Amino acid sequence: MKKVIALIIVLAVCFSFAGAMPASKSNGNSLVISKDNISHDVSDTLYGAFIEDISYACDGGLVSNLVNNNSFEYESDNFTGWSIDSQSYSVQNKDGLNENNQKFLSVTVDEKATLFNNGFTELYDYKTYTLNEKKRQTADMGFKKNEKYEFSAYLRNINFEGEISVALKAKGNSKVYTFSIDDFADWTKVIFQIQSDVTADGGLLITANGTGTFHIDFVSLIPANSHGFDSAQWKYVSLRADLFEALADLSPKFIRFPGGCLAEGDNLQNLYNWKNTIGPIEERKQTYNLWRDDNNGRNYINTNAMGYYEYFMLCSDLGAEPIPVVNAGLCCQARNGYGSVREEYQNGALTEEEWQAYLDTIALRPGSEEWDAYVQDILDLIEFANGSSDSKWGSVRAENGRTEPFNMKYLAIGNENWGDVYWRNFDALYKAVKKAYPEITIVTTSGAWLEGEDFDVAWSTANSKYPDTIVDEHYYTVGGFLFGQTGRYDNYERSGAKVFVGEWAPRSDGYGTIETKNNIWSAIEEAAYLTGIEKNADVVKMISYAPTFAKVNAQCWDVNLIWFDSEKVCRTPDYYTQMLFANNVGNKYIATDFNMEEQGIYKSVTVDTENEVLYVKLVNSQMKNVNITLDLQGFENVTTASCQYMSETFKSACNEVGERLHVAPKEQSYEITDNKLTYKAEGLSINVIRIPYGQNDGSALYTLPETEIVTPYIHIVIQIAFPCTIGLVLVITIISVLINKHIINKRNRKINAKKESEE
Repeated sequence: MKKVIALIIVLAVCFSFAGAMPASKSNGNSLVISKDNISHDVSDTLYGAFIEDISYACDGGLVSNLVNNNSFEYESDNFTGWSIDSQSYSVQNKDGLNENNQKFLSVTVDEKATLFNNGFTELYDYKTYTLNEKKRQTADMGFKKNEKYEFSAYLRNINFEGEISVALKAKGNSKVYTFSIDDFADWTKVIFQIQSDVTADGGLLITANGTGTFHIDFVSLIPANSHGFDSAQWKYVSLRADLFEALADLSPKFIRFPGGCLAEGDNLQNLYNWKNTIGPIEERKQTYNLWRDDNNGRNYINTNAMGYYEYFMLCSDLGAEPIPVVNAGLCCQARNGYGSVREEYQNGALTEEEWQAYLDTIALRPGSEEWDAYVQDILDLIEFANGSSDSKWGSVRAENGRTEPFNMKYLAIGNENWGDVYWRNFDALYKAVKKAYPEITIVTTSGAWLEGEDFDVAWSTANSKYPDTIVDEHYYTVGGFLFGQTGRYDNYERSGAKVFVGEWAPRSDGYGTIETKNNIWSAIEEAAYLTGIEKNADVVKMISYAPTFAKVNAQCWDVNLIWFDSEKVCRTPDYYTQMLFANNVGNKYIATDFNMEEQGIYKSVTVDTENEVLYVKLVNSQMKNVNITLDLQGFENVTTASCQYMSETFKSACNEVGERLHVAPKEQSYEITDNKLTYKAEGLSINVIRIPYGQNDGSALYTLPETEIVTPYIHIVIQIAFPCTIGLVLVITIISVLINKHIINKRNRKINAKKESEE
């Protein structure tokens, strides 16, 4: 039996090497890439990112402040995030910190009182939306060993005598900072740093020892290693470092913000106003987040710490074009039943007067005083972004920390809007912006669908009346739909409005739940679809996956590009697809006759004519390996290629928060002879082959960020022993024969032994 096991191991190792070696023969799949077939331009802003404060993407995520409900402004539950033990306490709103920050906590102490903030906790059972009260009450600030945290708060002493102390409450932390508020007759800011001795989840503990009453408001705890901390340009807010790094590794050419539905608001009283999001953070107006779910524990507030200035600074630091989304003086139609009310009106169930009265509850009306003020807000935004520092709003930008203009080129008006009310408001805003700032490119919307009557109206309106705009299409798909959509934009009008796919994502139903729906299969579907986007990158100007960030077990949406908890970040396979495509794309498309989409093979070929690099993207959605010969014609001095690729055995392969990385890109180099390379695209793989030519020696090609990839044991066994169908059959056959032979021999030995003993 030992010989059998040894032989199996040898066979497995042999097949392992066979699967890892580059292909040496072509099987007839030839991809001819000719310099003569260089075609249209590829948009230089093709790949970007969309950021909306959903699933704690900003408050509780990208924004570095660890304190949840830091100003007691959350209307549904003023004590969200806090546990308070005191003789008496209450949230009051008389003589608050300022007009935008009216509420504060009043605490009366008899010997001792404690205020404890849990931070932005997880809420749900893993991979569900089932509220877990234990998680909700478990402190979830991710402290790091030897890192410093800046505590700040505003305090006012009424008649308190004693001391107040602050500590980072976690097992192993012992440091305490103590101070007096004897002379704090009016609101006074306390600020200092405290260090963590451990890496652990914990919370912020404020203890008052003494007697009497004091007031406290706007409590913050900021990691000193956060992006922008102590920077003159990041004057009021800093960003969580690892989330910023994950975003930076995508190399986004643009950032769309702040929504999404968030940019609209769910009613006219909560209509999003960018002016509430700038200036000193304690003076910004806080409101509820429309992604809240009070009935299921998601008490969600917009602190507006991730304000318009911070978004502009994020774009500047990333080298990305800012694309702010302003509502069209119209709140979220989907949240106000617009579709059903319009249907009633069209069917005669509502009079014209009743219809117009309804519209006035969801939209500002052009010509009204409120409308004129709103139009001025939009014009002020452009001046804030682009005006000189001595202009009215340019000087406000300078006060926030940035003297130089942001050079904003795009403005999106509306999000997933449709119907006559949208086009009425859009037209008025479009004309006002173009009159004052004709150089700004306006982005309009095609609604929330990828087809249908309202979608067709949007495109016919844009092409006939606003051909200089970019139309924002949104679609979230299921069941492998995008595999069949690589030609979606083949027949779009080239001389009309351009395309912006501002929100999109497929869901790989049947593989994983919630977090694990972001797996290699969804990543492959996205990669296949993106080959069609690059093919049409003359009409598709921009594309951004959505949503970008989500806190695990606190999500508002099932599929997300980057998951995180209090300490760690999970870059999904979908993330790596976006990263590979965004960092490896040329400025021109090369047309080819190669077409194997019916066999599950997708391709895109682009070339960087300035830096002399070919980018060949091959996506294999089959389970089996496929050999493809690249035949390079007209490209000089071609000797090497480098491939960045991902391949997996199971469609459900994924990465999860808190686990070591399983799915991530790897890199391999090849030699090229006679301008030909036969490349093996492994089953379930995404491949980006980079081929320098001419004067380019390949030394400046994009390199992958450092990752530690760990393959699960079951994957190791299968990938080593069964790299292909033939190998699987052969190994099983040999094993069966050897085992049967072993059993027969053993039985024969027993029979012979028995005969000998009888004799």
